[in-house]
Amino acid sequence: PVNRETLKRKVSGSSCASPITSPSSKRDAHFCAVCSDYASGYHYGVWSCEGCKAFFKRSIQGHNDYICPATNQCTIDKNRRKSCQACRLRKCYEVGMVKCGSRRERCGYRVMRRQKSSDEQLHCLSKAKKNGGHVTRVKELLLSALSPEQLVLTLLEAEPPHVLVSRPSTPFTEASMMMSLTKLADKELVHMIGWAKKIPGFVELSLCDQVRLLESCWMEVLMVGLMWRSIGHPGKLVFAPDLVLDRDEG
Repeated sequence: PVNRETLKRKVSGSSCASPITSPSSKRDAHFCAVCSDYASGYHYGVWSCEGCKAFFKRSIQGHNDYICPATNQCTIDKNRRKSCQACRLRKCYEVGMVKCGSRRERCGYRVMRRQKSSDEQLHCLSKAKKNGGHVTRVKELLLSALSPEQLVLTLLEAEPPHVLVSRPSTPFTEASMMMSLTKLADKELVHMIGWAKKIPGFVELSLCDQVRLLESCWMEVLMVGLMWRSIGHPGKLVFAPDLVLDRDEG
């Protein structure tokens, strides 16, 4: 899942780092999406413990091609997370861990203070209620300002550019494939925000509403893009112009 703070900062043009404090009690604690241990914070897009955060960081920085000694189906939990690096990295990707777009961006989120989080949610809800009439006015403004032809033309011009993948010189392994797809998704998310801002009426919404919209549909937008690119290639999945896989491989 994409973190609300990450989207909010990217939409508003700032970095994705977010200072946070630890939970006040076990009742408020989150669990690591990878090994189910207690999470120390929101790291690389998911709640995770310090161990899995550090492991994922080492893996994406070192480009390690781990090999599972068994069948790539090892159980990864608190007690067995160190038993197989390949399956641990695979699970990191499966639960949604992603690398931030640039080296200077830090994806490590320490746990947000619960009261601050609640206040922010209430602020967004309050804004949403106040802006209910504003959204209606945006819709009316669009309908009166743009003809259907102009609207379609504007949407076509908003289309993001093609994103290319830097393919490794050696054949893909499962780990390197997942890493390439994660980097590709990172780039596409950045372009998606730029694309959304070009959609008529989007920037007229409050920042809270912009973040909510992107947060609720980013995965669907990526999937629709994948399907659209693959229409003319039966049996293929076109992730990028230079990354086309057989459906069995995908």
